[in-house]
Amino acid sequence: MITLDWKDRLVQDSIDYFERKLPGGDYDFDIIYNAYPGRTDNKIPRDVIVLVANTLATKMFKNHNSYLPFCDYIWKHKGINGKIAFSCIISKFLRKDQQFYLDYTKKYLYKTNDLTEINMLLDKIFYPLFKKQPLNYIEIIINWMRDDHEKINQQLIKTVFKIAKNDADFLNKFINRLEHRWMGASPEFVKICGFFLKQLSKHDYGTYLGIYKNYKTSREPIFVEILTYGLVKYDDMVFEMYENWSKSGNARLKKSAVSGLKFLNKRK
Repeated sequence: MITLDWKDRLVQDSIDYFERKLPGGDYDFDIIYNAYPGRTDNKIPRDVIVLVANTLATKMFKNHNSYLPFCDYIWKHKGINGKIAFSCIISKFLRKDQQFYLDYTKKYLYKTNDLTEINMLLDKIFYPLFKKQPLNYIEIIINWMRDDHEKINQQLIKTVFKIAKNDADFLNKFINRLEHRWMGASPEFVKICGFFLKQLSKHDYGTYLGIYKNYKTSREPIFVEILTYGLVKYDDMVFEMYENWSKSGNARLKKSAVSGLKFLNKRK
């Protein structure tokens, strides 16, 4: 916890930095907190960075676009503290121009393969926005699930289930919209949907089994491929489905069914 004396000093130093240093292009905001003594493993506590970032964001808010070079700089050059500050500042700027800052931050999301950075952007910027009106963001989340970004896809799906903890209607509508993308899914998207099903089984096994039941009479190979990637354990109904599919004359469908049967038999 930051003492009141240090909180007052950090706020005042942040304002001083904003008024005297930042206008001249001095983006080394470390000067604000370098003297802070309460370190852990020689690192400045996150609470300090958040306080500084929120103070700066409040001062920047009116002319937010003017400070994008600063935001770019601290994300790219100021390490983990810069990324924490970036996330705090942009989460505030979203209130000013939501679409612009969604697009702006999404560029950073898809430039990284670092799981820490992906989670920071999703948890600190996107999740707080999505959870306020989740039904408005279903299509955005699904559209962001790109074939070539496995880490991002998995973290987006985990974000979906964080939202779904408090909103069952959101989850049902998300499932419905995701299933609309199954037909013609690429091999990579098949895996994404399979990962979603596995996560769903942990969240709501009844809903998970209900999806399999809905495809019981299907003979569409792509659907069976997705369901096969989503298998998690043995179930009599699912086993019967795969036995029927394994007798199909369609080579592609049969291949997935045989693979699914092998999995189910091992867990019988």
